Amino acid sequence: MKNKKIYISLIAILVVLLCTTNFAFAKTVASASLKTGIVKLSLAMLGVVAFTVIMTIGLSIYNRFFVPGEVKNYKLGKYSLRGPSDKDEAIIMYLTKNKLK
Repeated sequence: MKNKKIYISLIAILVVLLCTTNFAFAKTVASASLKTGIVKLSLAMLGVVAFTVIMTIGLSIYNRFFVPGEVKNYKLGKYSLRGPSDKDEAIIMYLTKNKLK
């Protein structure tokens, strides 16, 4: 019980110290530089979202039209935890375990 009270009081002291020092040493930021940063961040995030959508659509088209039927119907045996022996088996195992159809 005593340790819990000490812990809570230390947390309260740290919260007060950390919250007040941020306001005391804060500098005024020019709104033009802040706006530039926000625009750059949003453009970067839009690029990430667009690339993710393009990759998802591209992979689904690839799996639908270009992946052979033997890969889609590949059954995992009792040795499904063993590593692949060559590149082709690695691709088949990856597609099968992730159910990319």
